Amino acid sequence: MDQHIRELKKHLDNSRRVLITSHISPDPDALASVLLLGTTLKFNCPNKDVVMALEEEPEGLDFLTGYSGIKFGSLVEALEEVKPDFFIMLDAVNYERCSRTDGERVRRYLKDNEVKTVIIDHHEPAGKDDSDVYIHQGSIATIQDVYEACFDHLKLEKPEGYGETTMLGIYSDSGGFTYTNRRHKDMFTIVNGLIDEGVDLESIKNKLTHYSEPQMQAFGEFAQNTSHADDYSYSFLSDEFVKKWQENDLPLVNLNTAAGLFVNDFVRNIEDRKWGFIAYRNPIAGENMYSVSLRSQSEVKDVSALANKLGGGGHKPAAGAKIEAKSVEEAIQKVQEAITSE
Repeated sequence: MDQHIRELKKHLDNSRRVLITSHISPDPDALASVLLLGTTLKFNCPNKDVVMALEEEPEGLDFLTGYSGIKFGSLVEALEEVKPDFFIMLDAVNYERCSRTDGERVRRYLKDNEVKTVIIDHHEPAGKDDSDVYIHQGSIATIQDVYEACFDHLKLEKPEGYGETTMLGIYSDSGGFTYTNRRHKDMFTIVNGLIDEGVDLESIKNKLTHYSEPQMQAFGEFAQNTSHADDYSYSFLSDEFVKKWQENDLPLVNLNTAAGLFVNDFVRNIEDRKWGFIAYRNPIAGENMYSVSLRSQSEVKDVSALANKLGGGGHKPAAGAKIEAKSVEEAIQKVQEAITSE
């Protein structure tokens, strides 16, 4: 058994109250990783208090088994309520990624109360917080590491719904199995096993690609605003579009989902340009804050390095950042200045 897994087991065996979390604006891999680990520990460790907590609720994933057991709200409040002796952070490497405004308070709480901490993540480790255990296998999705830790190494029993949850996380973060790396064979071994056990991949794909009419309007706005410079494409939502979205009381998480779908499926595949970015005002992130998402075809450009320059991070082909600006035009200018300064 790997030393990191032995340490994970030791802390788990010695714990009584476990809190599991992931990053803000949780994508399917983040949500699925929390859900898989949380439901597995609840099923195998009935004597422990296992709590799954996320600050923000994603859209369209409530069909997953165990979803109703996740607490959505302030991470600091969850810490103060649960008083964990074991804290597990998934798909993120620092506390600012897990709390919209209280990252430092989370860090201080864990340190002051001597809470054992584990980070399981597959992103580049830039900006990583200290932890008692750090598991980073270079996998395509964090849920792959969670699956292997739980079932291949710790030999835990599999809870109800584990297959659909695992497949959803892998399928989403691998770009529908299009991303490969040194661990893709291990990923496909898991996927093959899940299919053999009856997991319906087509159903999962359809659930992940279910669009509302407002989201289609957002796609249209992105398409209309698409442009290019040099070898990349970029697009944006106008500040007026976002303002109208808010005035119509449409969920902001739906807007973020639409943005994610556009940047994943289109911005790096326009004519002969193989990378690009989008920008839009994100009221969830705060006043005058803009989300920037960057994507690149494999080996074309390391957009994580560009995201790091903007205060964000991610993977070489997929990364993002939050930047402050007075307008979306200024936000785009800041991204382009970072590009030209490379």
